[in-house]
Amino acid sequence: MVKIRTFIAVTLPEQVLNELNKLIEAMRPYARGIKWVKPQSIHLTLKFLGNISSAELEKVYQALERIFQSPHEQFILSTGKPGVFPGLKKPRVFWIGVSGSGLLQLERLQNEVEESLYQEGFPKEERNFSPHLTIGRVKDRLDLPLLTEKFSAYDFPECEIPVRELQVMKSDLKPSGAVYSVQKSYRLR
Repeated sequence: MVKIRTFIAVTLPEQVLNELNKLIEAMRPYARGIKWVKPQSIHLTLKFLGNISSAELEKVYQALERIFQSPHEQFILSTGKPGVFPGLKKPRVFWIGVSGSGLLQLERLQNEVEESLYQEGFPKEERNFSPHLTIGRVKDRLDLPLLTEKFSAYDFPECEIPVRELQVMKSDLKPSGAVYSVQKSYRLR
């Protein structure tokens, strides 16, 4: 049975992708052990489902169609400050935060997605939702103190992220990195 690596996300506007690219390029001299995400592949994930069957993918569509039977207003988020998971002493993931007036709407929408998928038999995420844009993952711990210092001090500009739709995304893992494709979109009004 073919499995489809699936997640639900918000794609980012070109301005945000350009700023993320500038940040990544500025950090490259300090980051030999980091696997940077290609800027065009960066997105805001609401729910990662992992490898699912085509029958389970249909259940994802049903769950989202149920949510979007009632209208959902578009909203605006903003890029925030740089951060790392789990912390500066032993970072594993480098990210840019998400903030702004639409944050409450995003959290409500993500909660609806989580609940509707749970009704279709998908497990709930155990961690609290923490909206962020993953830009790099630690592969080797070379020179991390200098990188975390430079990364934390980087003055990332506040850019708007208009949330107009959610996408069900497919992720194909390739030697050169993941390749994403939109499977289905759900528009907010």
